[in-house]
Amino acid sequence: MAQAPVTAALMAALSREVRPFLRRVKERRLAGGAWPVWAFSGKWGKGVAVVSGMGAAAAAQAADWIFQNYQPRVFISLGFGGAVTPALPAGAVVLGEVFWRYDPGAGALQEISAPPPPVALRDLCERLAAAGLPAFLGSVVTTAGIIHKGHQGGPLLHLTYPVLDLETSAAAGAARSRGLPFLALRAVTDTAAEEIPQFIRQAAQEETLPTAGKALAWLAGDPRRLLALLHLWRRSRLAAHNLACALEVVLDMG
Repeated sequence: MAQAPVTAALMAALSREVRPFLRRVKERRLAGGAWPVWAFSGKWGKGVAVVSGMGAAAAAQAADWIFQNYQPRVFISLGFGGAVTPALPAGAVVLGEVFWRYDPGAGALQEISAPPPPVALRDLCERLAAAGLPAFLGSVVTTAGIIHKGHQGGPLLHLTYPVLDLETSAAAGAARSRGLPFLALRAVTDTAAEEIPQFIRQAAQEETLPTAGKALAWLAGDPRRLLALLHLWRRSRLAAHNLACALEVVLDMG
């Protein structure tokens, strides 16, 4: 059932990517949605935040549902990402300036067109930097699964501040189909010198969300995985905190 139109719709793959922001605003969980959804508001207007699940297919389906039910004026895709070049530190917030889909098997890059952002990206980048956030105008590169970055060749290294994710190309395409202003925010969890552990990459490939129960099963299989999980947990906390700060700046500018 269609709801009243909102000013902004946020979409993240995982609840931990958007939860710190929701704790900062007056949010309430809405019942009956096809996806987990929260309503929130501010002096700029009303918004919704939706957790789509991982991957491009899930993002495309959730975006269509958001558009049909909430008719947002602005669409924001946000979440974690992996840095490809050393210039991006942990926690860096990359503002999507150019969007790509990457096939690592073929080494092929396809540029994805997207609608203009709701605010000038350079102005937003300056505002984020003034707020103490490491912000960069960069390239968001979507892959079908979490890849081993060190195994990739030159195509990605020629991009400006490239960061990898699983959903943004689908979100950009959905916004383009509706002509909605679109903004992509990705916060770095793993730097260029770091890799997501194979057991987590495999879970993502199987579209298995990393729940607490899943983490315990990983540890039961190999206790040495504890250090990798703790490291990723700390990095995800930093990234989610920076995303929350960035969203506050974005919405205030709107």
